[in-house]
Amino acid sequence: MQLTPGEIIDIDINSSNNPSPSPLVFAAADRVATAATTPIIGGLQSVEASVSLDIGYSPNSALTLPSATDNLIGGSQQALVIINSLTGSTNPKPSQILEVTGRGEVTVATTLTEVQLGIQVQGKTATEVQEEVARRSTAVVDVLQNLGAQELQTTSIQLNPVFSFADGTQTLTGFEGLNTLQFELPTDQSGAAIDTAIQAGANVIQNISFTASDEALQQARLQVLSEAVKDAQAQAQAVFSTLKLTPGEIIDIDINSSDNFSPSPLVFNVDRAFAAGATTPIIGGLQSVEASVSLDILYYPTAITLDSPVTV
Repeated sequence: MQLTPGEIIDIDINSSNNPSPSPLVFAAADRVATAATTPIIGGLQSVEASVSLDIGYSPNSALTLPSATDNLIGGSQQALVIINSLTGSTNPKPSQILEVTGRGEVTVATTLTEVQLGIQVQGKTATEVQEEVARRSTAVVDVLQNLGAQELQTTSIQLNPVFSFADGTQTLTGFEGLNTLQFELPTDQSGAAIDTAIQAGANVIQNISFTASDEALQQARLQVLSEAVKDAQAQAQAVFSTLKLTPGEIIDIDINSSDNFSPSPLVFNVDRAFAAGATTPIIGGLQSVEASVSLDILYYPTAITLDSPVTV
């Protein structure tokens, strides 16, 4: 927009609440000490804040949309006046404001895959189930760490009784345990990682989602702001040209960045269904980054200029 930035005139700090990580849910009946130890892997906790700046700026020229102005007054910048039809007096033409909002959207190729998979076991006793869950979980964690999985963490541990119902009677028939792990890998490595984890003992895939890298998202945010500004300027120029108005300077700019929605996650369950020699293909989609920019632009109704011929 070829504006000259000035001093910062206002600063607002907006610290958000910092939620603790989701707690692990562990419900156990008939709990006893087991020979195997269930691996518990802590994750990362995010601390977020935002800072809003009001920055003064100066336009580099009086007219911000030269193409529209050139079409209207032949490229010459002349003082606009009103000629009163009754008295012949002239007064400066008052300016008014056009409010316009431009929108931009940029799609970014996702390169990272986040996977949630589980180890689910059923058995007659809580001890038997928990020992088997611990054994398989340890094996799965080991292979994922060897593969270089990032953000590896435990998301839930469950041990629940299983009942049967017959003739209005509830009978305890056994127990079911589930340990859920979450990790992140480059998309081109995630299929082989899932297969290896399943071979090691995982048997439930709960969720797969895709995202772009932080660097790619930051570049897309800057690009989408530029696209939104261009859209706002194009809209303003169309209005000024159609209504034969003369644009003035931009007096206010508001940036409205929207949330970046990830592609819809894949959801499916497996029960050791992958063949050992096959690699599951994982194909990531596109992630959208959106933003809007609102401009307040002064404008002047078309008027007769002093050096133009006036017909009475």
